[in-house]
Amino acid sequence: MSDPTSKYGVLFHTSLVSARPHASNECRTSTIRPSKPQYRLIEDVEDLHRYCPGGYHPLEIGDELNKGRYRLVDKLGYGGYSTIWLGQDLHRARYVAVKAITADASTSTPEASLLSSLGNSQQPGSGHEIIPRLLDEFWIAGPNGKHRCIVTPSARMSLFDAKEASTFGLFHPDVARSIVARLIRGVTFLHSQDIVHGDLHLGNILVQFPGEVIDTLSTAELYKKFGEPYSEAVIRLDGKPLSLSNNIPARVFIPSWYGVHSDDIILGEEKILLSDFGESFNPHETARFSSKTLPLLQPPEARFSNEPLSFPSDIWTLACAIWEVFGQRPLFEAFFATPDRVTAEQVETLGVLPPEWWEKWSGRREWFDEEEGELDLKKRSRGPDGVRMSWDQRFENCIQEPRAQAGLEFVSETERRAFRAMLLSMLAFRPNERATAQQVLSSDWMRDWGQPALDRAGGR
Repeated sequence: MSDPTSKYGVLFHTSLVSARPHASNECRTSTIRPSKPQYRLIEDVEDLHRYCPGGYHPLEIGDELNKGRYRLVDKLGYGGYSTIWLGQDLHRARYVAVKAITADASTSTPEASLLSSLGNSQQPGSGHEIIPRLLDEFWIAGPNGKHRCIVTPSARMSLFDAKEASTFGLFHPDVARSIVARLIRGVTFLHSQDIVHGDLHLGNILVQFPGEVIDTLSTAELYKKFGEPYSEAVIRLDGKPLSLSNNIPARVFIPSWYGVHSDDIILGEEKILLSDFGESFNPHETARFSSKTLPLLQPPEARFSNEPLSFPSDIWTLACAIWEVFGQRPLFEAFFATPDRVTAEQVETLGVLPPEWWEKWSGRREWFDEEEGELDLKKRSRGPDGVRMSWDQRFENCIQEPRAQAGLEFVSETERRAFRAMLLSMLAFRPNERATAQQVLSSDWMRDWGQPALDRAGGR
């Protein structure tokens, strides 16, 4: 299941390592759940009220887990259903990501079994290389219940965090092409194993550490290179001591930053991992009718169709992720992502919905004028400038113009046509009309631009 933090005013999901630069630690009075203890609000940490039965396990730097094998040395991220830590594997002299899942989600998450299954299905060059290896799995018991812990290779940051940390929010063109190629190969591999990821977005795509950049460091050297862990005391607003309950730690840690800016990633160091398989499922075995990914990225069938979601839902979100890797801003970016706003932006970008969905959309007249068979956006339109933007206008505003400002090469007209054809085939409204992952892998863009960039990067 997904782990939300915030982005663009909507839910954003973290995963194995969702590390980001330290945010402001301004403290405010929280007004959530007045019947329960209230805590001084600390920025950029998990919801402290989830330190309760069924919630997070209280962990601290220095804790040793699984019979002393893993020592926690830093915090990497958090979400609604887990905290993620950098652990030192004392048996193997390496650093790993330790994901401690909330007690209420520990029995239902398919992540560990799925990663184990995918790990046994690996074939060289098949795209499996972006699927993280399940290194270990164990349980810990604490005041809030029993918690499943998943151990995977550590990663330095998500693609989203890399873009957010940079000035222009862009990757170098060949780096972007290679990332997209790796992602397409990885999703093709997943689908070949009958798995729908269910939550594809840049927060769940992680950049690996190049080589063994941290495994050779002692803990002291790690802190010297990346900085000491930073924590703040947990304080109850009623003045009572925390000792009344051991459900919550005395201090909480701010996720540390191990990443680099997107424009500092060089070709050959853009290897990625696809993470957070908590929403993944086999559509042949499980009927899933709702999408739990970001509202802006949810495919239209999740709203309008009565058919269960399947592989095409991944293709839709994959297309959105590809666009965002290539450009500065997302393809769809309504600030308040209500269902009607999202649908309106999909229509203004891609055209009118299929007739049966168009009639089903009760809010369409709030956004479009249907008189005389013409469609015009009303003043409620939510393009970045309050006006309608076509596909081509979005391409200029999100990709070409930011590249010009950053001094990067434009997308050529020939690549632009191939890129457009590939993405529009992935963004067909009807799921059965969408390209399959294998068709995307065989697209002209992948053949002429994606795979060559991947080859220049070293191929794997």
